[in-house]
Amino acid sequence: MVAAFSGCQTDPWDIAPVESEAIEFVAFADSVLPLDSVTLLPMLEHLAPKYPELFLPSVPEGDWRDDLLPYLTDPEVKALYQDVRTVQAEVPALQNEALVAAIQGGLDRYAAHIGASSSGYSVQRVYTYVSRNEAPMVLIAPGVIFLPLDRYLGANHPAYAQESAYLVQQHQPENAPVEIFKAIASWHDSKALPSDFSLLSGMISEAKTVLFVQATLGEDAALRALGYTPGDHAFMEENEADLWGLFVGQRWLFNDEVDLKRKLIMPAPFSKLGTPKDREIPGKAGVWFGWQILQSYWRQHPESTLLEIMEFADAQSLFQQSGYRP
Repeated sequence: MVAAFSGCQTDPWDIAPVESEAIEFVAFADSVLPLDSVTLLPMLEHLAPKYPELFLPSVPEGDWRDDLLPYLTDPEVKALYQDVRTVQAEVPALQNEALVAAIQGGLDRYAAHIGASSSGYSVQRVYTYVSRNEAPMVLIAPGVIFLPLDRYLGANHPAYAQESAYLVQQHQPENAPVEIFKAIASWHDSKALPSDFSLLSGMISEAKTVLFVQATLGEDAALRALGYTPGDHAFMEENEADLWGLFVGQRWLFNDEVDLKRKLIMPAPFSKLGTPKDREIPGKAGVWFGWQILQSYWRQHPESTLLEIMEFADAQSLFQQSGYRP
C-alpha cells in the first residue's frame, strides 16, 4: 500500500504553475530592421522614450544615435535578420508567439516555486534583437532580458562553422527559452566566496542550473541545459551504477584537481573516465551525476523549496543528506 501511494506522488519539482505578471515582449528587430534609412531614425526616436534600456549610449555623455544607426544599417546585421526570419518561418519554436508562451509558462512555474519570496528575479520586459552573432546567448539585467535571435539559427548555420560539433547544438531554436532560464538560475548563485573546490562541489554547483531549468521548463529543457540528447540521458541511466562506481572507487568526489573537473564537468564531446568506453560516455558526466544527487535530495526533503536548494552552499552536507545510491 505504501509503495502504491508513493508511486502516485509527483516529484517536488513538478508543481502546478501559478499566474505570474505578464511580460512585455518587444520584438525590436522586427520593429526597425525592415525599415529603410529614411524611416529608421524617426522610428527610433519614437521608440526611445518607451524602451530606454535599448537606447543607452555606449560612452558617458554619448548619443545613442552614434551606436544604433551604424549597427542597424550594417549589412551583416541585415543578413542575419533575414536568416532569423527564414528560421522562424520553418521552426515554430523561434516565432514570437511560441517564445512568449514558453517564457511566460516558465515564469508561471517559477512563481509557483518561489511563492512570496522577495529574493526571486522579476522580469517586466523581454527584448529580441540581432547581435552580429556575438558570444552571449542571452543578456539579463534587473527586470529586463535581451534575447539575440541570431544565436539560435540551428546547428548547421554557417555563422557557427568555427565552433566544435559538440557546442553547436546550443544554437538550436528550441534552446532560446532554456538559455533565458539558465540566466535566471545564475541570479540565484551564491554570492559567498567559494571555500570548497572539490569535484563534488563543482558537480552540484553546475547541476543546480539543470535542476532550475527542470523545475521551470521541464525535463526535456533540462537535458538541453545540460547539452544532452535523450540518447545521452538514456546511456547515463543504463550505465549509472557502473559509472558511479568509478567516481567512488577512484576517490574523485573530494579531489580538487583542476584537470579532473575539466574532464568531468566542463563541456566536452565525451567524458574521460579512463575506460575503454570513454568515447561513448557523454560529456559533463559529473554534472549529470550532480543532477541526480540534487533530485535525490529534493525527494528526500520535499518540504525544501527551489530557492533553498539553489542557495544550499555545503555540497558535502547536501550529498550526505541526499541518500543518493544508484
